[in-house]
Order: sequence, then C-alpha cells, then structure tokens
Amino acid sequence: MQYQKGLIFILTSFFLISATSQAEILFKDNFEGDAIDNPPKNWAVGHKGLDDSKVIWDPDRPKNRVFSSPTERHDAKGAVYITGKGKGWTDYYVQWEMLYPKDFYMGIVFRYTGGEAFYLLDRRQNTKKLDFWKRQKAKWENFGSSAVLDLEIEKWWSFQLKVSGNDFEVKMKDSEKKTPFAKLKPVLEGSHNEFKKGDFGNYGWVLLDNVVVATELADFSNPWAISPANSLSTSWAVIKRVD
Repeated sequence: MQYQKGLIFILTSFFLISATSQAEILFKDNFEGDAIDNPPKNWAVGHKGLDDSKVIWDPDRPKNRVFSSPTERHDAKGAVYITGKGKGWTDYYVQWEMLYPKDFYMGIVFRYTGGEAFYLLDRRQNTKKLDFWKRQKAKWENFGSSAVLDLEIEKWWSFQLKVSGNDFEVKMKDSEKKTPFAKLKPVLEGSHNEFKKGDFGNYGWVLLDNVVVATELADFSNPWAISPANSLSTSWAVIKRVD
C-alpha cells in the first residue's frame, strides 16, 4: 500500500513538474534531427513564395546542421518560414543564431499573422544597421534603427529578441563570445501597436540555428537539456526507494 501511494505521488508530481517546467518553452529547434538537403520538419511555410528550404551542413562549424532558405526576400519571390506553432503567441522572448550568407536585406519576422502582415527585424545592406519594420498591405513602415553595426557576412551572430506588449528590443553578440545577454545592452529598441500576436520565422536567405522561443528568460538557461531532478529515470529511482 505504501509503495502504491508513493508511486501515485511520484508519478503525479513528475507529470505536473514536467508540464510546468516545459510549458514556458514555446518552441525550440537546433535542426540536428533533420535530414541534410531536406526541409526542416518542425517549420511551416508562412508566405508561399519559392519553397527551397533545406537543412545543410554548417559552413563554419563542422558536423553542425543549420536551416537555409536560399531564395531571397518574400517580395523577391522567396517564401517566409515560420514555426507554425505561434499563431496565438503574444509576449515572448526568442534567442537564435543567424548567419548572413551575402550582403543583402535579410533577417527574421515576429508577430507574423500572414503573408502581408508581420513585423520584421532585418539587416540593412545600404546602412549596415538593424531595423524594425511593419509590413502590411504591401507597404513598409520603419519604426526603429540601430547604430551602424556592420554585421559581418558569413559569420555567426547570436540574437535575443524581446516582444512585450507594444515594445520590442534586440540584443546581439558574436556567437563565439560567452558574455550572457543579461550583461548586454539592447542595440535596437522600438514600439508599435498594430500586431498583438503572431509567430516567429525567417525572412530572406539567412542561416538559422539554435532557435528557442520562451515566455521567460529563465527558460534559456539550458533549453536543450532535461532537468535531472525532473527526469523519468530520477523519478523511478525515487519510486524504488518508497517501500
């Protein structure tokens, strides 16, 4: 009887803890489970341009898989790829790595609600800055520009995007730098009140890796690992001691 009560308690606790601990991570993908030269299985086409997405070998880091979509901006025939899970996302944080294969106008979308309705964070070819844009009904509206950053092409950069109400901010660093984002100042801030919710995705020919979307910054501490305290093996070990 004591064993059965212990079993019920531990299993109930395990599922409650697991649900709670994982609930804040909305999406994550490092593409390591995808086949080379095939589309990433966890992503969807948002804007239906030329669909040429595929997972490739990292050009800079051996044996690492990354997401590539070679056709450029969606208004230049390319598709927009989104997680497909964020239609109802409101406030969230995103951390990801991005490499610009060429000097062009490329980046990511957020609060994506449709082919012609989204916010864009991109690197400007002509200014070497990061910009916030609103895209709606085939029209662009700029609502924020960084200082000149001259983001080098063919190099991995790490980003953190904060989406909170009408306010957005971006932090960035060289991916080789170990400095935590918490110690960095935003390089771009902006506000807009058009789109209240929506997905995250790519825009143009960028390489993406290690994408994590979460509602709390604490969830970025180690999003790829299962907490040892909450793991199934640990729970069974505890169960065996309840006798």
